[in-house]
This record gives sequence, C-alpha cells and structure tokens, in this order.
Amino acid sequence: MAEMTISKSQYMKGLQCSKALWFYRHRKDLKPEVTPEQQALFDTGDMIGKLAMHYFGEGGVEVDNEYWDVSGAIEATKSFVKKGETLIFEATAKHPVDGGYSRIDILKKVDGTDFWDLIEVKSSTEVKDYHIDDMAFQYHVFYGAGYKIRKCFMLVLDNSYVRQGEIDPSRIFKLEDISDLVFSKQAEVEAVAGQLGYILQRPKEPDVRIGARCFAPFECEYKAYCWQKVPDYSVFNIFRKQKAEEIMHTHGADLESLPEDLWPAGNKFIDLRAYFSRDIIVDKANIRAFLKQLEYPLYFLDYETIMPSLPLFDGTRPFQQLPFQFSVHIQKEEGAELTHLEYLHKDTSDPRRNFAEKLIEYCGDSGTVVVYNQAFEIARNKELARDFPEYFDAITSINARVIDLLVPFRSRWLYNPVQKGSASIKAVLPAFTELSYDELAISNGGQAMQQYGDFMAGRLSENLWPDLWENLTEYCKQDTYAMVLLLDVLKRYGDTHE
Repeated sequence: MAEMTISKSQYMKGLQCSKALWFYRHRKDLKPEVTPEQQALFDTGDMIGKLAMHYFGEGGVEVDNEYWDVSGAIEATKSFVKKGETLIFEATAKHPVDGGYSRIDILKKVDGTDFWDLIEVKSSTEVKDYHIDDMAFQYHVFYGAGYKIRKCFMLVLDNSYVRQGEIDPSRIFKLEDISDLVFSKQAEVEAVAGQLGYILQRPKEPDVRIGARCFAPFECEYKAYCWQKVPDYSVFNIFRKQKAEEIMHTHGADLESLPEDLWPAGNKFIDLRAYFSRDIIVDKANIRAFLKQLEYPLYFLDYETIMPSLPLFDGTRPFQQLPFQFSVHIQKEEGAELTHLEYLHKDTSDPRRNFAEKLIEYCGDSGTVVVYNQAFEIARNKELARDFPEYFDAITSINARVIDLLVPFRSRWLYNPVQKGSASIKAVLPAFTELSYDELAISNGGQAMQQYGDFMAGRLSENLWPDLWENLTEYCKQDTYAMVLLLDVLKRYGDTHE
C-alpha cells in the first residue's frame, strides 16, 4: 500500500468534506478549471506573501523547491536549520506517522532558545475560524516532525494602515497570536488527519450527505456534481443552510414536499406563495408611495470599483474600495429622452479625484439620484467626501438625494416567482423585461473589478485595453439603463396593473 500523504490544503478540503478530498485525489475529471477571478486571488496571495518576507526586516532564507518536491523542501529546511538560519520562508516538514506535510510561510527562531514560532500570512484583515484549522494542522505537522514550537501567529493586513509613499511592510501587517486556539485543536487534528488518510486509501468515494458543509467555509468546487438532483430553487433558497439541511433530510429538497406548517414568515413566505401560485406579487399602495418620492430630473447612477488588498495610492488603506467608473442616465422630466454620461478612468493613476469631479458635474444639484442598493454608492461617496474635503458639501448633497430602487423589489412590493427569491438586479431585470446580462463580455461587478485590477497592476497587455474600455462601458451602462426600465415597470404595475 502506498504511503499516506496529505498536504495542508488537502486537509482543509477534507475537513470540510471528505468526499471532496477523495474527488480531488481520485477524480481529476471532476476538478473545474481555475477561473480568472480565482487566479487573481492566487496572484494576490503570492504578492502579499512576498511583501511579508520583509516584515521582520531584511534577511532570511527561502526554501524554493518546486511545489511537488516535498522531500527536497523538507531536506532543504533541515539543512537551513543545521546551518543556524533563524528566519526561514516556506519551511517544510512532514509528520512521521500520518504523512501530513506542510509549508509554513515563516519559521522564525526564538532568540536565545531552540524554540521556533510558526507564522502564516493571510491576505485578510482578521483571523477567521478556518485560519485556526489551517494553523492547527501546520503545528501538528511541525511538532510531529520534531520542531519545538513556542507560539503560532497569523500575519494579517492592518486595515488602519494608510499608505504614504512606499508600502512599509513593518506597518501594513499585524501579528495575531492564536497559539491557545491552535493548541486546543490538536486532538481533533490528529484524529481527522488519520481518518482522512484512511479514506484516501479506499477504492470508493465516501458516503457523505450534501448539506450546509457544501457552503462553508467556501462553496465546494464539486457542488455541481453532488447536487445534480437538487432543484435550482429548493429549500436551500428558503432557509438558512443548516435548517435547510435538516428539512431536506426529513422532507426532501423539493419545495413541493415542504409542509405548509414549516413555511417561514416574511419575504420567504411571499416567495413560496408566488412559487406555487405562479402569480406576480403586486403591492400597489407601497409602489405608489415609493414613486411619489421621485423628483425630476432623475439621475440613474451606478459605480464600479476595485478593492486592492495592498493600497495602490497614497491616502488609501488595504481593501479600500476605489471607484474608477460610473454611468449615469439622466431624464429631465417624465417621458423625456434619456441622456447618458459616464466616467471611466483610463490610466493607472489614482482615479478618485477625477471621479468625484465628474460625479459632481454630471449629477447637478437637484433631482433624485436613483441607485440599486444605496448602501454601496452612499458608502463610496462618504469615503470620497472624507478623502477630498473640498468636495464634502457637494458629495454629501448627492447622498441626500439618493433613493434606492432595490427597496420595492427587496420588500416584495413587486415580485415575479422566476426571480427564485433573489432581488438582485441580475434576477429582477429579466423577470420583467427582455433585457439580461447573459451576452455581455463583462456581466458582473466581480469581473469588472478583476479585469480593471489587472489593468491597474500592469498585468493586462496594452493591446487589450480598448476591449476592456468597451466592455466596461457596456456593462456599467446597462446597469443604469436597467434601472430606467425597472422604474418604468414599477410605474406600470403601480398605476395600471390589477
């Protein structure tokens, strides 16, 4: 029988679901391709990891064996330790019993002792629950391999850090001691690691029921395969995941099997009522009250942003959302022709000042500003007003004129059962109009963020810029035109529909 081995990432996969780990090792045909968005996350992690090498100052050595050369990396680590190195990046070890192996981002010698600290770098601003499990496995491996470990740390980004000049590695990170939490998990790690190793030796996939585990801490990459018999609209769209799992194992995932005494209250009750009746829900009184708030001219407004983990510009913080594009459709009076204006920042400088100036110019000083999910645009505006105080009054005035078009749909004043419980503009638009996002080259905000982020980071070839500008313009323009159409839909159902 082949030696059992399991990496940290495989342990984390198996901790969520042993079937997913078995698929990863034995069903390569099921593994989906890496998406551009996922690759961008990997690239970001690598960039942050390289910056973190300078957190403790200059110096240190790196184990740079290829990822598949685990044995070579283990021997290189031992060699560095023997030579007296005190700061080792990508140090690698293997547990002698269960075969678990791991590379720790930073292995740091405790001054004047033969103890070491384990330090893992994460591209987040706080320690998450799954980070504890991640480090718990690494401690299990290094301790089992004979290393004396004093403490375990997470090195995460400090979102209070404001860039001024070159990024300071000693200030942009913060060190979080998670030792006690890691130590308390060792019995669990030992049991799970041994169990997963045994499962991987079995010729057949383990029998694991689908449920809440398929979503946490991340949605499983094999979910499409395991959920083939679950309808697109099921109890998991109606209830929280753990509750939905309980109901599914008692009554099935189909809504047709859901007893009426289990129907939840509120919006989900409305969703179910519409699903079974196939009727569009219309609350004319509330729709009319919403429409009465509108004051012409109307400005239908939408933003696109990037959210770089490492701040790109002076005065910005890790993960601060930076608006680089907006679209606005303007209607001066009811029934009037639309005017479309936009701003798209087309170089790698800080986009915010130009964005704010054009926003103020295009949105005037009177009339309703219509957005979809006002929390987003209002928050971005507050940040612009904070960072550019000379525009504070004008931007604050725009915020005071905002009305949220999401409200009538989120509140189910108008609801079509084909929305399947979603009030996102991507679900509402095709439910009431002939327009959708399916044919757009950029069809969601995540793609816009990722592709513009590639441009900002210099990863996008210059010959691809014209296509990017065209695709971003088409996408953002559709968002604001969609709001124009949906407002017309509300007027139609509020005024004439019975």
